[in-house]
Amino acid sequence: MPLAVLLYLAAYIDRANIGNAKVLGLATSLKLTSSQYNWALSIFFIGYVVFETPSNIILRKISPTWYIPTLTVLWGLVCALFATVKNAAGLLAIRFFLGMAEAGFLPGIVYWLSCWYPRTVLGRRFAILYSSVSLTGAFGGLLATAIHALDGTYGIAGWKWIFIVEGCITGGFGLIAFFVMSAYPETAHFLTEEEKRVVLLANEADRAQKAGEHFSGRQIRSAFTDWRTWLWGLVYIAIYIPVYSVILSLPSVVTGLGYKGTQATLMACPPYGLGFIIVLLAGWTADRYGRLFYHYVAAIVVVIVALIVLMTVESLVVRYIMFFLVMFMFIPVSVCWTWLGSNVASSNKRAAALGIVFSLGNIGGTVSGQIYRAEWAPRYVQGHAINIACYAIALVAGTALWWSYKTDNESRDRSANETVTRSKEHDLLGEDLGDLGDRHPSFRYYL
Repeated sequence: MPLAVLLYLAAYIDRANIGNAKVLGLATSLKLTSSQYNWALSIFFIGYVVFETPSNIILRKISPTWYIPTLTVLWGLVCALFATVKNAAGLLAIRFFLGMAEAGFLPGIVYWLSCWYPRTVLGRRFAILYSSVSLTGAFGGLLATAIHALDGTYGIAGWKWIFIVEGCITGGFGLIAFFVMSAYPETAHFLTEEEKRVVLLANEADRAQKAGEHFSGRQIRSAFTDWRTWLWGLVYIAIYIPVYSVILSLPSVVTGLGYKGTQATLMACPPYGLGFIIVLLAGWTADRYGRLFYHYVAAIVVVIVALIVLMTVESLVVRYIMFFLVMFMFIPVSVCWTWLGSNVASSNKRAAALGIVFSLGNIGGTVSGQIYRAEWAPRYVQGHAINIACYAIALVAGTALWWSYKTDNESRDRSANETVTRSKEHDLLGEDLGDLGDRHPSFRYYL
């Protein structure tokens, strides 16, 4: 978990630091128009969409011990090379390559963690991981401001130093990962044989996940033919557009509240502090009480209310306070990592499904850079309205998924003439789900 959090924190800082660099001199230095900057935000996700799915299939063939650290070093190097950019065309090109280098990391790390823990404790693990996203808002802004103090050192502009320093830190994390990362529980060097046995038995009893599962093309293909995979893709598009649009644009949006430059980056930090806390709390309650769908719906409703207030109220103080409630947007993403990862049984299908869904979700990332356009400042009413519409779609698609899982569980219970509750988990120890995976009559979906 510490390694996963460090790498993910680095990944999110490296993809979002362009927002801080913009208000600290990048836009002026490169003479960017509003349209050019928005496309620089969006083109990053094109690399994501293209390479995420094949990357996760490759990960299933190659050990995560080598693949994930290699990706980390590569995107750290690309991030540092932002300092060589001279114009808008160069910025667009390097943002695309950053997206391509980083594409396989997030679905890869989510898949990797899902292989270690049974479903009943995944919620808090993914909450810990995803809470690092909210830290990028608080810590990333502070770090960028501190690094910008190097402005002029060796004749290099402060905004370039942001990319150089943060890229080198990421590359360093990747090199460390080569030496400390373990692929799967059965090969973990830090576990005793007894501890390995406990972990493997827990995962097998929970969802029939056995050690050393072989690569299966048939199970990979089943992810593409499962209609739920594509509905999950719609969910991810709908919840990723608001998250990415706010993360990439919040420093600029805060300038609409009357703050400028360094002050704008610092004022964007406190809301992310709340986001960090509430994601951790949601992860704990999800594991303690279950009801993932209810967590998902409640968080979306809070964000919609906050966005409506942002659209209708003119008070700068009230609008700034609403950004604290907007941070509930992180909860649906964290919950969905747990929900999706828990409801795909075989490791092969899960790797492919996560790749497909994250790839589709990042189509939303390509759109997100266009949500908070400069001509809509300072109120950004149109941007808030678009995000509300996205959440409406997310509510409908999420409800359809929940209903399908619920009715399938009930049907399987009736067929087996049993009732499975949270206090009496269905034990899959010794069960072979085969190529059916989560479609096997013995499997029960996590709600």
